[in-house]
Amino acid sequence: PELQSMEDYVDGVKNIVEAQQKVALRYFEEGSVEAAIPPLKILLHMMAYGHYKGKELSDPVLRKEFDREYVLQSDWYKERLKLKQQKDSAFLQKQVQYLKDFMEEPNNQVLVKKMNINQRLETAESRLKYVNSEEYLSELVGTIGADPLFKGI
Repeated sequence: PELQSMEDYVDGVKNIVEAQQKVALRYFEEGSVEAAIPPLKILLHMMAYGHYKGKELSDPVLRKEFDREYVLQSDWYKERLKLKQQKDSAFLQKQVQYLKDFMEEPNNQVLVKKMNINQRLETAESRLKYVNSEEYLSELVGTIGADPLFKGI
């Protein structure tokens, strides 16, 4: 239970709100709010200004942006999944090429057999084929996908 007075409690909540507002305002100052996904963009507007395009968070139009099914059907979410698929594919393509290059090196022939590189290559190629499929893309539904700002693969 709270042992502080109601006045101290309210003051503490005000301090938290002010701190969150300052943090949210930085997203606007640096422009990174534009890269936020729509639900996060709404929350940042709420934290910084108390509204989003003149609407309060209780507005049904805004609340819909947070519904799971609405998010899963949104274009921005589908793009994140496609980007994840592309990044996974690019990674596997590099792995396949690395294994092929390794196998072609004459000095590696003993290791190719010892490390079962042929089987590893088959596995990597099979995985690559799967990652490029629609089945894999639908398997990604429900994940966060990939952030378009993240440059790594």
